[in-house]
Amino acid sequence: MSQSNWQILPQPDSKQVQALVDQLNIAAFTAGILVQRGIDTPEQALAFLRPNVNQLHSPFEFHDMDVAVERIQAAAFGGEKIVVYGDYDLDGMTSTTIMVEALEILGADVMAYIPNRFQDGYGPNLDRYQELIAKDTQLIITVDNGVSGNAAIEYAQNQGVDVVITDHHALPASLPPAYAIVHPRHPQGAYPFADLSGAGVAFKVAQALLNEDQPVISWEDLPVDFLDLVALGEIADMVSLAGENRALVSQGLKQLSMSPRPGIQALLKAAKHASQEPVTAETVAFKIAPRLNAVGRIADAQLGVDLLRSDDLEQAKKLATQVEALNDQRREIVEEVFAASKQIALQADFKNQGVLIVAGQGWHQGILGIVASRLVDLLEKPVVVLSEVDGIYKGSGRSFGDFDLHQFMSQYQDLYLNFGGHAGALGLSVDPARLADLQKQVAQGSRDLKLVKAPVAVTAVLKTTALTTDLYQQLSILEPFGVDNPQPVFEFDQPRVLAKTTMGATQQHLKLKLPGLQQPIEAVGFNHPDWVQALEKQPLDSFIASLGINYFRGQENLQLLLSDLTVQVPEATAQTGNHKVLFARVYKFIVQHQDLNFAQNISNVAGQLNLTVVQVKLVLQVFIELDFVTIQTGYVIVNHTADKKSLSASPSYRKYLQNN
Repeated sequence: MSQSNWQILPQPDSKQVQALVDQLNIAAFTAGILVQRGIDTPEQALAFLRPNVNQLHSPFEFHDMDVAVERIQAAAFGGEKIVVYGDYDLDGMTSTTIMVEALEILGADVMAYIPNRFQDGYGPNLDRYQELIAKDTQLIITVDNGVSGNAAIEYAQNQGVDVVITDHHALPASLPPAYAIVHPRHPQGAYPFADLSGAGVAFKVAQALLNEDQPVISWEDLPVDFLDLVALGEIADMVSLAGENRALVSQGLKQLSMSPRPGIQALLKAAKHASQEPVTAETVAFKIAPRLNAVGRIADAQLGVDLLRSDDLEQAKKLATQVEALNDQRREIVEEVFAASKQIALQADFKNQGVLIVAGQGWHQGILGIVASRLVDLLEKPVVVLSEVDGIYKGSGRSFGDFDLHQFMSQYQDLYLNFGGHAGALGLSVDPARLADLQKQVAQGSRDLKLVKAPVAVTAVLKTTALTTDLYQQLSILEPFGVDNPQPVFEFDQPRVLAKTTMGATQQHLKLKLPGLQQPIEAVGFNHPDWVQALEKQPLDSFIASLGINYFRGQENLQLLLSDLTVQVPEATAQTGNHKVLFARVYKFIVQHQDLNFAQNISNVAGQLNLTVVQVKLVLQVFIELDFVTIQTGYVIVNHTADKKSLSASPSYRKYLQNN
């Protein structure tokens, strides 16, 4: 809860904005955002705003695609028994559904196997491979997994059972001895787009199987019935929504809005999705994905595949009811474990630690990653949450900002039973006898860490009374929003709060009523009890939020989704306290104007702050002495990694106090 990472973007070049307005007939507001994001020519903007089939790449640009297609087609046409080995998250469910349905079109003898999170774990499991081969499986196709399954895949190949890997995860140093490996970042390949999800890779294989290398002139030349599944998998797996993915996801979202398959239609109804409400990337991320991922977290993900594959609406409704019940159960478990883990994390012993290892007993394994993320949001530091189950502590970790948690935790690998992940998230298991030693070493190793919040790009500073439905429509043409195309965030300073309420089982959600142009506008923030507590003590100072529409009981109303907020600094009666308020105000201005040359605009800066030039220069000198900022060719650069120091540590500040 700080403005230190809010970065107001430089105002776009007016000539470039006008060129987009004139040639594309779009609003200046939208054109300005495009220019801010480096999409500053009419050609670039047109390609961005109208993603099309010409932006897709041939599937045969993948390494091993020709080998994979030949082997799969031979198995399908030859009547071999094929197993599609998937994964238990939504990307895995959609990948499985795409591959199975594509093979069914070819008339293949195919079945899906979705590993159980708790019994099988992630990726190729040797015991499961042995069972599948014992049941006369002749070809295994992995989707959304495989590159980390050396042992199981080597066993299958040695038994005369070929394995075709389709995957997108991080590549190990040594690849499995599979028959073929289809991966967008294969070391021997040169596929032009590296960030497809598992569903995206499965779609490419399906295209190659069904369309071979025929020219693609329009969407009808592709297996379009799978594009809805591609959109679900890619959004849920948080891959880039630029490049090829933007075209695939945009078309998939249209399909989800206009003619969703029965399973999605039933799930949206269970989620109380309004009939007139379009299906956007936000719908997938906050309504569809959490529900289907809940199935794999606490039950058997085969239910999710059954729902996606259902072609009967009545059956789909029954399956969606089961999914909704599991999601409700998942929510309850998360709240229970979060409450218990928060009590531990807030203990005084953890206060000065940069990385926390929070451990409990009997916490559900499937939701520990969610709980870790919630704790990271609350504490603003990396957190690993472990639970003892069957005599072993297992769990998940989530990082904060751009800190590489995987690299930091890898230095303690001799204490783990299992360990893996990437910079932002990891999983590990540890023997109970070694847990205390791990916690001690991590506490010591992280005590002096310099953690920096990830910057939030702020598009513009607005007033809530300037928000209109037309403005929202101007923003919506930039959809789909996600990784590499974030939803625009706006800053609102000194807003007048008409009403403030809390929501949720533990009152962890916040709702504000703010003045609008014609009627009040609601701003909502989810899972931030710290915001609720802060506003109980001090008035709201400013906030950043994205703009959306709330569909409720047939009504459509503008709504702001809070990203962060700050409260007002209490007025101090002591002279030193008033000085601190002044310094805080100048610091806030500096943070928000990193693109401003202070040397050239010192008089304007002083005027905006209602200070004298001498006062502004004094504050800058104090900040320089405290290493809070540096001056580079007239620009005041904030040092986000500076240690916390009292103003009185500055000689200039002490002299200022003596003279005032």
